[in-house]
Amino acid sequence: MPIAPPRRLHRERLRIDRLPVAYARAGARWPLWRDRLVLIHGSGCSADSWRYQLDGLSKDFAVVAVDLPGHGTSEPVSDPSIKRYALTVKGLLQRVGRRKVFLAGHSMGGAVALQVALEHPELLKGVILVATAAYLDMLALTPNMLLWAAATIPHKFKGMFFSSLVTKEALAMARDDVRRCSLETILGDFAACRNFDFRGQLKGLKLPTLILCGSEDRMTPVRHSKRLHQEISGSTLRVIEKGGHMLPLEAPKEVNAAIREFIRRV
Repeated sequence: MPIAPPRRLHRERLRIDRLPVAYARAGARWPLWRDRLVLIHGSGCSADSWRYQLDGLSKDFAVVAVDLPGHGTSEPVSDPSIKRYALTVKGLLQRVGRRKVFLAGHSMGGAVALQVALEHPELLKGVILVATAAYLDMLALTPNMLLWAAATIPHKFKGMFFSSLVTKEALAMARDDVRRCSLETILGDFAACRNFDFRGQLKGLKLPTLILCGSEDRMTPVRHSKRLHQEISGSTLRVIEKGGHMLPLEAPKEVNAAIREFIRRV
């Protein structure tokens, strides 16, 4: 039975390096004993892409999903890059984490999570990488094609990013998310993805790491997750059968269960 569509997110705002940044938090209060989980969305998306995780994991953990600069209701920056986005996330961790957190990133957000983990491991208890890679230049899709497909040809959008697991509700949420993102921001995201490369750097990552991927992911195929698993010592790889690229939306039960098990084990 599919998970019921989650409620609409309520966002809070704070200033990080004088930039207004928005984030969604599950629950009005966080018990001090709960582990913290911070979620980073992918290109062209926002905190809304983690709705099922905010809804489904809030009973177990204190969960936050950030809107990266230029996404959701966060203000844009003039120099979007993985490093720049990582600075925003670092600032958020220092403001709302108050202790070490688990950091999860989807697609481009996984690259941001890796950047934070490599530069500031002292802030983290563990890393969760969802449908990502050490090098994202394999994205053959142009930004214009992404917007065009999302806005005008629903079945093309579904075919590029999702597998047969996706529900109509989750697909509609994803399309609405991309439609709200400006072309300028999407262009910045794709430039950021083209300009980073963590190959050869990940052997120095000593944090507990969970790697999730879908067996039918066309954007970041399983081989890229296997390469991450080989490079990150002690990491755990989980392949979700029939899953596509948008795992947090299309396979929320499996993603939530894997995250829950990983955090409890660590």
